[in-house]
Amino acid sequence: MKILKLKILDKIVIIVLLILSILPTGIVMLAKSNKGNSNIVIKVDNKVAKNIPLNTTSKSKTYEFEFNGNIGYLEVKDGKVRMLEMDKEICPNAICSDTGWIDKGYQSIVCLPNNIIVTIEGSKDDVIDAQT
Repeated sequence: MKILKLKILDKIVIIVLLILSILPTGIVMLAKSNKGNSNIVIKVDNKVAKNIPLNTTSKSKTYEFEFNGNIGYLEVKDGKVRMLEMDKEICPNAICSDTGWIDKGYQSIVCLPNNIIVTIEGSKDDVIDAQT
């Protein structure tokens, strides 16, 4: 069995090919990390109740919105959003608050008893595509 000895030029070519193969993935990841122009859209009964700009600062900010004579609260932090827990009388199962943080366009927070849907729109992640 022969041991393959690589010359310095062979090593350079291999390293350049590895870098070129990883580069497109890195560019796509950097392009998708830009959430600067995204909005949080709150729909109540299929009507837009509120549009909130998605801030990417680490400082937490709470927003309130009205639905069916009640008030709900969203927390926005680090480019993510979550619904804060409501009274058990308003939302008995608390599935919407248990959903946790969302930060992608294909994710949503849904509160079925109150017909509330929270989504992120305008981000580059809105379209789901296949990458190999």
